Amino acid sequence: MTCTWDVDADCSNCELEGELDCKWERRLLLRFYKIASLALVSGFSAFIFIGLIHSWIPLITYLVFWIFFFGFFEIRVLCSHCPYYADEGRTLHCLANHGTIKIWRYHPEPMNTYEKLGFLGGALFFMLFPIVTELHTIYTLLDFAGNLNETIVALTVLAVGSVIGGGIFFFGLITRICISCVNFSCPLNRVPRKVVDTYLKRNPIMKEAWENKGYKINSGT
Repeated sequence: MTCTWDVDADCSNCELEGELDCKWERRLLLRFYKIASLALVSGFSAFIFIGLIHSWIPLITYLVFWIFFFGFFEIRVLCSHCPYYADEGRTLHCLANHGTIKIWRYHPEPMNTYEKLGFLGGALFFMLFPIVTELHTIYTLLDFAGNLNETIVALTVLAVGSVIGGGIFFFGLITRICISCVNFSCPLNRVPRKVVDTYLKRNPIMKEAWENKGYKINSGT
């Protein structure tokens, strides 16, 4: 159990109030969906469009990756280290991957280097594969047609939407979500060290697991 899920936690007198998104709220989940919406809509619309005019292989590839990465791999290397994962039950209740089935045990210790690299590699594929696929298809169609046409223009608009949406998603994560996320060992996390130390002190099991991996809490916090 972490104080994130402790119904008896005295949150009103916690010095971290307002510093962390450490309690589940629907508005915070909707915030994540809002930030990711343009990238997801543009990307999947482009995959469907490409399937109709060229090939369904990119969409199938992305769906297989999506199921593997978000359903199994990311849940293990990233989510299983998060305080939200400590909740009882088989369904993950969190501010991003809400509703995912928990097939791994909770890992209170921080992510290791291999887990961080695996997560970053998967996240890059998730962000870049739609854009690369769209650009490659546009190049192929231009080479075949020899000039612009309505199909190429439509796909170009979707590609621009994916690029803009990807930028909004990434900078939205960094500036609005990662600065207050309780999954502290995530390589994108931007929570100040002092806040991390204070949260760990309030959660002895997590604190012990982090210290066993070599983490040192600042005695001044």
